Amino acid sequence: MRFSTHDGPGIRTTVFFNGCPLACWWCHNPEGQSLRPSAMYAADRCRHCGDCISACPERAIEEVDGALRTTPACRRCGTCVDACQADARRLAGRQVTLGALMAELERDLVFFEQSGGGVTLSGGEPLAQPRFTRSLLTACRERGIHTALETCGYAHAEVFSSIAPLSGLLLFDLKVVDRDKHKLFTGVDNGPILANLARAAADSVPVKVRIPLVPGLNDGPADLAHFARCLTELRLRDVEVLPYHHTGSEKYHRLGWNYRLPDTPDASPDELARAAAALSAAGLHVETGG
Repeated sequence: MRFSTHDGPGIRTTVFFNGCPLACWWCHNPEGQSLRPSAMYAADRCRHCGDCISACPERAIEEVDGALRTTPACRRCGTCVDACQADARRLAGRQVTLGALMAELERDLVFFEQSGGGVTLSGGEPLAQPRFTRSLLTACRERGIHTALETCGYAHAEVFSSIAPLSGLLLFDLKVVDRDKHKLFTGVDNGPILANLARAAADSVPVKVRIPLVPGLNDGPADLAHFARCLTELRLRDVEVLPYHHTGSEKYHRLGWNYRLPDTPDASPDELARAAAALSAAGLHVETGG
């Protein structure tokens, strides 16, 4: 994604990685959770011509009660995407080489240089592909391109410790501090996440902690107190509170998944301000995102 201004300083180009060990209820990039490309189908664009059914080598697309359904036999080969003239089907994710990706990123050098921007690695989770992430960060550094690494922090200690210092800025997404709530809402224990956050602080890696504020899930007084205590103990001061919103919910329909928070309202400006005030009162430097 080019011309991003919300994923680090200046004008940035964001590279989204496939694969994430978390399955957050509010994830706005669910197509990036799998390491493999995800097949997405937009029913509102479909002409029901049957071309995709005929083209599929695995016969993994079937029509049931007037609606098309992709079965588990799908190998995500992309044949149906090529056959669809209505652009109702697409694969989210593709394989790239480091050289090809760097050639794409270097097209934006002038914008990076003029704005103090650079490249942000996001996802999914970049640490789920550690070798490529390490190589990309190193190649950007050699080219003089500033990098930011957006991460949920869930990775082996060795992987995290070897990669995090290579980034110019660590955008660390901290979802929930309470262990039981974190496992419920993300599917994983947050012990490794908190340990890696502590490592980043101890190694003096530039860190901005990002908190997605989800009404009714992690915005209560106890949750905010947990965030404040955790960050002040680690002497981490820079925090950005991001509002939960429904903009990613349509992706779940296109993936054929159920969206788990259909009735959760978007976080309002007042709720953002309340959370920011609570964290600021603990001595944290707080920004709010849009």
